[in-house]
Amino acid sequence: MILDDILSILKNKSNAKAYTIGEKSYTYAELYKYVANIYAYLLEKNKEKKPVVVYGHKEIYMKATFLACSFAGMAYIPIDISMPEDRINLILGQIKPELIVGDLKSNYKNINQNEIYDIMNKENYQDINNVFMEPEDIYYIIFTSGSTGIPKGVKVKYSNLDSCINWLKEVVKVDRKVILNQANFSFDLSVADLYLSLVTESEHFIIDSKEMLDYDKVFKELRKSNATVAVMTPSYADLLLLDKSFSQELMPSLKKIIFCGEKLQNNTVENLYKRFDKIKIINTYGPTECTFAVTSYEVPRNSKREICVGEPKRDVKIYIVDDNMNKLAEEEIGEILISGKSVADGYIGNIKNKSFISFEGKNAYLTGDLGYIKDGFLYYIERKDKQVKYKGYRIELSDIENNIQQLDYIEKTVVIAKKNLDGKVKNIIAFVKTEKDVSTIKEDLKKKLPEYMIPRIKKVDSFPINSNGKCDEKKLLEEY
Repeated sequence: MILDDILSILKNKSNAKAYTIGEKSYTYAELYKYVANIYAYLLEKNKEKKPVVVYGHKEIYMKATFLACSFAGMAYIPIDISMPEDRINLILGQIKPELIVGDLKSNYKNINQNEIYDIMNKENYQDINNVFMEPEDIYYIIFTSGSTGIPKGVKVKYSNLDSCINWLKEVVKVDRKVILNQANFSFDLSVADLYLSLVTESEHFIIDSKEMLDYDKVFKELRKSNATVAVMTPSYADLLLLDKSFSQELMPSLKKIIFCGEKLQNNTVENLYKRFDKIKIINTYGPTECTFAVTSYEVPRNSKREICVGEPKRDVKIYIVDDNMNKLAEEEIGEILISGKSVADGYIGNIKNKSFISFEGKNAYLTGDLGYIKDGFLYYIERKDKQVKYKGYRIELSDIENNIQQLDYIEKTVVIAKKNLDGKVKNIIAFVKTEKDVSTIKEDLKKKLPEYMIPRIKKVDSFPINSNGKCDEKKLLEEY
């Protein structure tokens, strides 16, 4: 399994770069020393192998602690410094960790940054000879938004991660290259670059999220990275594309971009292929509850068709079902259901939900996403809960969004329902990036949509992104 492969690579103690952040690079030999020292410390101090919280922002000790926990058979919980204090407290209350690594003040035992670096850097360390993580053990817990306002902790097993990374390695086909990171480690998109870099003995090149919107710094880092593979959200790619220097000239070694986390639009693909002659774009899909991603699709050049999210990995099955759990035929729209190896072990605590189920005798997850299957390929449409009631009509926000996006002068659009305090929809607003004036857009939409579906239109120069690299809809509403 992947931990055996990673340990074998680490034990070679290569002087190849394993991790680069800012001006500092670390070799595989250094990473092994760090992991071995933390591993020994954890086995001594956390004998019951309770979960360990790892707090910080992409520092080397975070990746080293993730690996040390994994070899020691302990689940880890990544928390980024961008997370609000109240939300962190809700997480800690559910986890009740044995230990927190990083500068996070709480009532739980803490090893601050200075202490963890002292532990990591001991020269006389013992080799790691035992991997205590078992296939059905919880490997990590990542918290996602909960409908009640309380974050939900997704329990991902070692077998889930092993299946995911081995599949991803086949999809991406890289070895000893440079893999670019965008996402914070508390966002499951980062799982791809964290572990793909390790199993392929590649350099993990980190983009500091605190500098993501500082173009001078980011483009300097992108040029320096010499990255072969980039893992990012479509929204972040759209931001980079605002600057004409984001091109093959800036990143001559870039061969593949892996997208996940949001719906990928044709305009994004078209603009990337214009700028990069040599790249391949791989679109993927999967919720946190199914270990990063379960489908992949290499998007062809010059394609004007709706972009699918691809075919499922071999050990996963995907169905489209109705509200009564009946399987739907090809091209019928319904809820996406995933079953098989990638489905996580549920949520921590006693959260009652109808998402983790048994379907045809296998563990399955009802995603809450709408989609359909055509010719064996999955097409994602939107979240099931994006339907709103406005002026007495039931309206799918994606219906409006898709019709606006079809206008050839629209670069990007995001449609949001603005609600009153009582939850009633006050307005439907379409935020658009375009050179055209609002009156032209409205006139063209009248040819496509009934009057009650014509939204208010706000032109924007760019779309703000949140700490996970997705479009920040709340900030859009606040700014405009």
